Amino acid sequence: MGSLCANVFGIVCALFDWEQYVDMKKAAVRLGEITERLKSSEHHGVSVTKALNSANDKLAKLHDKSVTMAVSRFPFNLNTLIELMNATESEFAVICDFIGYAMYSNTSGFPNYFEALQRAIKRGVKVRLLLYGFDTGRQAIGKQLLPSRYSEDRDSPACLDYFRQWHPGSDRPNSYNEFRDTLLRDEEELMAKLDGVELKVMDHSLLTFVWIADQTEACIFSFRNDGNDEAGMTFQGHDEQIVANFRAVFDSEWEKASTPILQGTLVGRA
Repeated sequence: MGSLCANVFGIVCALFDWEQYVDMKKAAVRLGEITERLKSSEHHGVSVTKALNSANDKLAKLHDKSVTMAVSRFPFNLNTLIELMNATESEFAVICDFIGYAMYSNTSGFPNYFEALQRAIKRGVKVRLLLYGFDTGRQAIGKQLLPSRYSEDRDSPACLDYFRQWHPGSDRPNSYNEFRDTLLRDEEELMAKLDGVELKVMDHSLLTFVWIADQTEACIFSFRNDGNDEAGMTFQGHDEQIVANFRAVFDSEWEKASTPILQGTLVGRA
């Protein structure tokens, strides 16, 4: 329940911040108009113009630090996540379902996302990943990719692209259970490939996924993809309080999470 409240609180803060952003943008435009008028006014000195220019610059900087805006929705939000990773200098913290985030839904974009994680590690960024454990992951796949639709989805472009990209030459599984466990085995292989990260897993799902750069510098948060109207909606925020709230959620969940057990734990599971 605490995690749910924290996620809801973060979204409410974001919506409040959007209203604040609109008001600030109007104020910035108004101040800019005043500044331009005073520049050409014969009744005001150069010092007044300089003071207003300074105030305008400060307001613009404040705007950049407080804005929260919608970005591309899942699974097309990977470029925004990559930009955030590329800009991270010291620490990158993630609460997400899988390392293979959008690996199935955006097969062409995922390699760039994974490579951005690897680049961050190589340049010395401390990367901490908080993911679903296998049981929670199995349940999550069942909600995102419904078993009742597998006979149709098996021939969908997404499924065809996935197996063409990640399992070339292999047939798509005939049963849903085989399909689901293939996705989970692929996730386990990604875990093994991503050296140099701190990795823990949760035994429960969350409403919101979060990517946090440099403690409280910036974050991106996205509703999980469960088929609801809000599913996959993604926002980017620079407000320190909002980022700090999500960071508190991360720290709390990290303390309760466990170390994943690898070495083929899915093989043979139904």
